[in-house]
Amino acid sequence: MKKFNKDLKQGEKGELVIGEYLEEHYKMNVLEYNKDYRYDIKTEKDGKIYTFEIKTDRYEYFHKYKTFNMFIEYSCSKKDSGIYRTEADYFIYYYPDLEMFYFIEVKKLRELLDTLQLKVISQAGDEGRVTGVCLHRNLYKKHFIIKEIKKDTSIWVD
Repeated sequence: MKKFNKDLKQGEKGELVIGEYLEEHYKMNVLEYNKDYRYDIKTEKDGKIYTFEIKTDRYEYFHKYKTFNMFIEYSCSKKDSGIYRTEADYFIYYYPDLEMFYFIEVKKLRELLDTLQLKVISQAGDEGRVTGVCLHRNLYKKHFIIKEIKKDTSIWVD
C-alpha cells in the first residue's frame, strides 16, 4: 500500500504539471482535476470541452535496465481499467525526469493496441492485480505527438 500511495502522489503531481502546460501552451482553461476513472483533467477552450488521461512515469528502469516502455494498463482485478475504461479524449504519458510527454487520442491508442501483438503483463502494480502491455516508446513514437516540458525540480523531491 505504501508504494501505491507514493505512485498516486507522483501521478497527482504529474496531473498538475500537465494542467499548467495545457493552460500555458494550448491556452486551455483547466476546469477540473478529477479523481475517478473517467478522466484526470477536464479543460475548455473556445467553448469546447477536452478531457485528458495522464500517466506519470518516473520509473523507467527494470532493475538497472532502461526499458523505453510505456506501461499501458487495461485491467485491474479482471475488470476493464486504464485505457479501456477511461472516458478521456486524450492520453498523455508523462516522463518528468526525461522532460517530455507523449500525447495521443484515446481512440487512436486503443486502435493501435488492438492491432499490435504485444505481450500481456499480468500481476503488475496495485499488489499484482493490474494487467497491461508495454509499448516501446521509440518503436511507436510516430503514433504520438511528443512534447518537451521542463522539469520543475522543486515539486519532484521524493
